[in-house]
Amino acid sequence: MENNSIFKRKSIRKYLDKDISDDDIKTILSAGMQAPSAFNTQPWTFIVVSDKELISKLSNMSKYSKCAAYANRLILTMVDLEKVPLTRAWFTQDMSACTENILIEATELGIGSVWLGLYPDSKRIEFVSNLFDLPKNIVPFSLVALGYPTMEYESESRYDESKVHYNGF
Repeated sequence: MENNSIFKRKSIRKYLDKDISDDDIKTILSAGMQAPSAFNTQPWTFIVVSDKELISKLSNMSKYSKCAAYANRLILTMVDLEKVPLTRAWFTQDMSACTENILIEATELGIGSVWLGLYPDSKRIEFVSNLFDLPKNIVPFSLVALGYPTMEYESESRYDESKVHYNGF
């Protein structure tokens, strides 16, 4: 198996009590901003959350976000609807590519991460929008919990030849 961050990446939900440097956060965000976007709109904007009270509130948002309570930092990815074409058909792909780049770069830096979905769940979007008093054109897309893993994880190949078709189904 390839020995790179794409193949090593796993969803990590338990973290050490160890600070992530601001330089590493900047590198992770830079990777997110390197993602491709339709019409090169680069519609993303971010909130980096380190405040323990905010982390606690976000971890209680849903049963799936409980692991965020153990994170050192959270990155909230948001789409600026004023930057996307009127059809808005492509921003979910733009923001997904951005979020995946964040996850891969975190892995590259030895930092564990998990993607916690917000969009298109209207309750989660409303909760986060209200918590941060976001303007109407800024829509929460994903929340990435970050921290140093409590243990080493083995990578396993997910390649499945039966899912690959050539020149037709």
